[in-house]
Parts: sequence; C-alpha cells; structure tokens
Amino acid sequence: MLLSPGCRNGQRTVALVGEVLHRLAPGVELEAILVTTPEEAERHAFPGSPTVRVDGLDVEPQAPAGTGLG
Repeated sequence: MLLSPGCRNGQRTVALVGEVLHRLAPGVELEAILVTTPEEAERHAFPGSPTVRVDGLDVEPQAPAGTGLG
C-alpha cells in the first residue's frame, strides 16, 4: 500500500485492507509505504493516495499510471 502524508482515506484503507488480509490470508502482513517526495512517487509509479497493490499490481483496474502525491 502506498500513502501520502495527510491522506484522508489512508487510515480507513489500511484498516480495511488489514481486515481483508487477516480473513483471507492469515499471516500475510500489510506493507505500507509513505510516499513523501516526487522522487519516491516516480520510483513507485504512484498515481495517488491511497494506492493498494497486490504483488505489484494495482487492485483498481482503471487506476491511472503516473506519479502524484495527492
């Protein structure tokens, strides 16, 4: 999961994804990465916050490619 500082939906998304992981994949840990600079956003191809990925693939099929801290 990728998040930017101050993301309004960040905590809620972390909790929801954590609950889903606990139910469907016990023992799998959620990795949350705080993206704070344009360089980090570019490195992660960060489309915006929050971004949820599983094995590197965005869970939102229509997610825009690109970088942003919003």
